[in-house]
Amino acid sequence: MNLIYMTFDKKLIMKTYKVVSMSILLIIAIANTSNAQMKKKWRDYLIAGSSVFVSGMLDGTIETINYHYETGFKPRFPNANDQFWNPAISWKNKYKNGDPKLGPKFTGSTTIFACSTDAYHLLRTSKRTIDGTTLVYYLNQSCNDKKTSNKKKWIKAAKDFAILTGIRCVGFHLTYSVIFKPQMVY
Repeated sequence: MNLIYMTFDKKLIMKTYKVVSMSILLIIAIANTSNAQMKKKWRDYLIAGSSVFVSGMLDGTIETINYHYETGFKPRFPNANDQFWNPAISWKNKYKNGDPKLGPKFTGSTTIFACSTDAYHLLRTSKRTIDGTTLVYYLNQSCNDKKTSNKKKWIKAAKDFAILTGIRCVGFHLTYSVIFKPQMVY
């Protein structure tokens, strides 16, 4: 049983490829500055920024399958297995024969291993893992900075939060409003 089989729109792939390629080229160009401190800062932004960008993309996909499955997700991936991707029916995958009255399909299918039962839980688990890893990375980088005063650290943290939130929003917008833009149904 193929749970994740999908077809791809070539024009959409090329559009997405161009946006991602231009972003990568811009980041590489900025990262190749001569200032060592600037290089480290951009490297840190590249790591954390890439992570929150992917997190935003996952969040956009989660929102799409939840609220625009038939008009946003399904037109892009008409061969997607609804039993895995459509939250309106896939939530039943956690239970024996798809019936909550019969109990969990296997030990942990309704709790710790719910991420293995459908796309919604898999995407949410992936997003949370990326967010947690990014937070740990950022905090580790901040704790290693012994030279900066606490006041300046808070200012830097607020600025970084705004920048990383903006990057995350770009990832969300790319998936929710561009890739999975809901099609008008008449």
